Amino acid sequence: MKLAWPNYRLNPWSRRLVRRLFFAFAAGFFAISFTVPAQSLTPSSLTTAPSLRGMAETGTLVAQAERTILNFNTPNYAVRVFTPAGSRNPVMNVFRRTAPSRLEQNQQPAVFRGAVTSDGFLSYDSFGSRDGRNVIFRASHNRGTSQARLEIIDQATDQVYVNETASGVVAPNMPEDPVIDALDRRTLVGFETQNYAVRVFRDPRDNIRKMNVYQKTTSITLVNGQPATPDLQAMAPYECWVNYFGGSQWNNVPARYFVRLQAGGQALLEVIDANGTVLVSEPRITSVPLVTNVPAEDRPQCFGGQSEVPSGAMAPWVAAVFGGEDTLQQVRQSLTPGAGNRLPGSLTCVIAPRFESARQGQFINAADCTDRNDAGAVVNFLRARGFNSRLVYRNFRYR
Repeated sequence: MKLAWPNYRLNPWSRRLVRRLFFAFAAGFFAISFTVPAQSLTPSSLTTAPSLRGMAETGTLVAQAERTILNFNTPNYAVRVFTPAGSRNPVMNVFRRTAPSRLEQNQQPAVFRGAVTSDGFLSYDSFGSRDGRNVIFRASHNRGTSQARLEIIDQATDQVYVNETASGVVAPNMPEDPVIDALDRRTLVGFETQNYAVRVFRDPRDNIRKMNVYQKTTSITLVNGQPATPDLQAMAPYECWVNYFGGSQWNNVPARYFVRLQAGGQALLEVIDANGTVLVSEPRITSVPLVTNVPAEDRPQCFGGQSEVPSGAMAPWVAAVFGGEDTLQQVRQSLTPGAGNRLPGSLTCVIAPRFESARQGQFINAADCTDRNDAGAVVNFLRARGFNSRLVYRNFRYR
């Protein structure tokens, strides 16, 4: 049997309509085919959970994101210090906005220098060239005044070619140097370890003790102006040290930061988690000065390991003597109360001769005094007995 197909002839108008519908259908089919990516039809894409894909994509974006450290415009320049995507090393861009406009520094390494001067500005330096001269591009920020500054300095002669300032600057990731200036009386404790810079200070805005901890290897401020609490009940072996704690987490783990100071000049940064596990423990390095101005109320009764030391140890003025072990014994004999000791009893000094280490070397701390005149009296007393003695201001750069 043979099927009988209907045989209808279409008029010319109907044939044109059918052709148009056919071509429209074919065009739509090919458009969809080229739009859908081939990998979207593979089995792996069908078996991967959407939430996991989203997490992976988000993590990749975070890892690749740029991080602006400092960005500002002066009358003639646009300056930016930032960490490029996929890197932890800061770089600097410097663009001259006015004629002749040009990119003078293009993503060149930038090194955090901290307080190069004593005017409150913290700086990044980037080395480059300008008009055939080797120069330093220095981008600086003052947290207190919210100002920024660009300096272009000749490397060979220190001549300043450019010095322009910008106001109202926001620096979202600008670190803070623990020792902005050694004469900064607000700093209670300031020092550096191999990988960290530490500062405990009294905030002039609210008079509250606060803490900064800056990680030098990653240029990240881990603790930024969070309250610092004196710990007068510290456990051994730090019960006779000055101890401050602050901060709340380390690498997303609940933890506290402990800044510890010993009367002999030792200092330590420790990070301890909620279970008592020590996550970080780094001693102070002696290549950077130790700044101390610890108030009496923050010192434990046994500070220094002797009952007579806490009332004056780490006081601002020190009667220093230079010499070795024999000299130390002679100083102790000379300052022992007796017929040969004519020092007035009303001195605001703690007489406890001991060795103390400083950046310039070791010396004998013969007396800690809260008054300069009293410290000078001890120095004169020792000089009259032939000792190489001089007055030292502890808050200055002697460490």
